[in-house]
Amino acid sequence: MTYAAELAFAVDTVRRAADPALALFGRPDLPVFDKPDGTIVTQADYDVNDVIVEAIAAAYPADAILSEEGPDDPDRLSKSRCWIVDPIDGTSHFERGDRDWSVMLALAVDGRPVVGAVNRPAMPDLRSGAVGVTPTLELEDRTIELRPQPLDASPLRVQHSYSAAAITDAADSDNVTFTVSYHGLMSMTVMLSEGMHAFIAARTSGAEWDLAPHAAILESVGGLVTDFKGRPRTFNAPDPRIRGGIIAAVSPQAHARARALVRAAGLKPIRDD
Repeated sequence: MTYAAELAFAVDTVRRAADPALALFGRPDLPVFDKPDGTIVTQADYDVNDVIVEAIAAAYPADAILSEEGPDDPDRLSKSRCWIVDPIDGTSHFERGDRDWSVMLALAVDGRPVVGAVNRPAMPDLRSGAVGVTPTLELEDRTIELRPQPLDASPLRVQHSYSAAAITDAADSDNVTFTVSYHGLMSMTVMLSEGMHAFIAARTSGAEWDLAPHAAILESVGGLVTDFKGRPRTFNAPDPRIRGGIIAAVSPQAHARARALVRAAGLKPIRDD
């Protein structure tokens, strides 16, 4: 089964939903509020969320919604299809005027991420993909198909977060090359355009809305995302927090080699709570 229609909807929605964010981006009078968990949310987050939620309700009224900035309706757990919304990923960056924030939307079906769209309108670039559809990177002047770098006999090319730096001491340098990630979870899709094979992070304090769009884009090229134990990441869970570390790879072969690095390093997930 392909999800071309849902992908087209997701891309159109994250593109339209960026408008209210751009209208407030860089304004000194941007309304900013404190959340109970100590993080911040802006009026732009709420405005973008409204656009996305209203679009989903109009186009797919039977589907569930899980949003970072909306109430969590437990009825979503009884539905097979759930749209996962991050109105602004990187709110603190948005608030201080940095351009590397995203409007993100994903669809999970029976827990599997099948559609993902990540729009960075201030850059600008838009990454999207779905099961059965070749993922793309839309830049201001061109569109690029995102295809995984084959392993063949080449070294495994790994991006890792600072929290997973220990893997660099457990590898044969002739067979693996390492790059420190400065993109956070965005590295999961950035690696497709940069010829990388895998991304590893030990600290995973985010939630499903931070991960699902990237996981869906990787799924569209035959990649996979698991925890350190090799369990595939599933979505629309009762607790949306992401725990257990992340191994993301462009293919099962790359994933197997990346997981072997994690085991060889004795790397353990780091929890923030």
